[in-house]
Amino acid sequence: MNQILEYGTEKSGKSPKSKVGSSTSDKIVRVFAIILIIFAIALIGSGVYSLVNNKKTQESSTIQAPQVVKASITAEADEDEKLVLISVKSDIEITKLIYNWNAGTDKVIDGDNKKEMNKTIDLSSGKNKLIIKVIDKEGNETTESFEFESENGVDVTKPDITLELTEDNKLLITATDDTELAYITYMWNEEEQITVEATDEGQKKIVKELEIPKGKNTITVIAVDASEKSNNTSETQTFFGTTKPEINYALSADSSKLEFVCTHEDGIKSIKYVFNGNNYEAVFEDDDISDYVQFVQDSDEGTNNISLTVTSVDGVEATFNGTWEYFPATTQVNSSSNDETDDNITDVERENASEIENVDDLEESDIEDNIESEDN
Repeated sequence: MNQILEYGTEKSGKSPKSKVGSSTSDKIVRVFAIILIIFAIALIGSGVYSLVNNKKTQESSTIQAPQVVKASITAEADEDEKLVLISVKSDIEITKLIYNWNAGTDKVIDGDNKKEMNKTIDLSSGKNKLIIKVIDKEGNETTESFEFESENGVDVTKPDITLELTEDNKLLITATDDTELAYITYMWNEEEQITVEATDEGQKKIVKELEIPKGKNTITVIAVDASEKSNNTSETQTFFGTTKPEINYALSADSSKLEFVCTHEDGIKSIKYVFNGNNYEAVFEDDDISDYVQFVQDSDEGTNNISLTVTSVDGVEATFNGTWEYFPATTQVNSSSNDETDDNITDVERENASEIENVDDLEESDIEDNIESEDN
């Protein structure tokens, strides 16, 4: 009996040791399970973050690239009627329809805030590109281009006009047309209108050079082409005209002296000339400026050459070039004039230049007929 009790006691003593080992294993399992749960939560959180971030990115992309609204544009040619039918449809009200031929001048048609519109325009002759732009109420633009080639079309391109000043202060009018010009007209200051006809059939350019009247002047130029439906272009500009100085001269009877009288209504600023290779210049200050200046150049024996430039206070120049012979025993004169001047004047002298009180001091009988002057 005691043995049985003792045996039972031994088992009873071993039992606590077994319980301690089991408790340790349970703790390990619990820690591992907690780690797995934390890892799973981390994975789930990362997935949720990715989904939210992708959604925000997609929403941001949608905001940055809004959908572009475009209208529908068609254009069809009617060769028999010489017309092009333009049709436009839009989901948003149309404010403007703009078109041009060959990237030329735009023509604008009011859309009247309609969503559909039809417009007929002239069919251009030859091979041409029609460019059409539609603008809706929200500012959306739609542009289309169409190629047309027609033998029965009309000339829809207007002539071009350019107005420019030449070096000698004249007005140069140039009118051009891609097909044919009929004529141009011009008019100064609402005065008489003058017509310049095209001289040749198929002429595409007309050029006209004009003197500009003194003072402030407005000119209106109109160019008309030769198409069935005449296209007109008008250009109006204002120019300030100036006059050139006048150069009058007289060679004495024995050819020993050449006398000049230079005049200008606003005054003469300077006189420069080259005489037989020598340079002379007279520049007048404001207090000395006069509307007429006289000076005399003594002749050298033999052949004499002079090149004279007179400049007004307006900066306008006139020139004279002459050649004559002087021999003390004769009065033989050989003279000529041209438009050439010497620009390399360096010496400054005023000994032979002076103002006069009366232009009539020159007598008509002193002027030699075979010396000619040209004013530029």
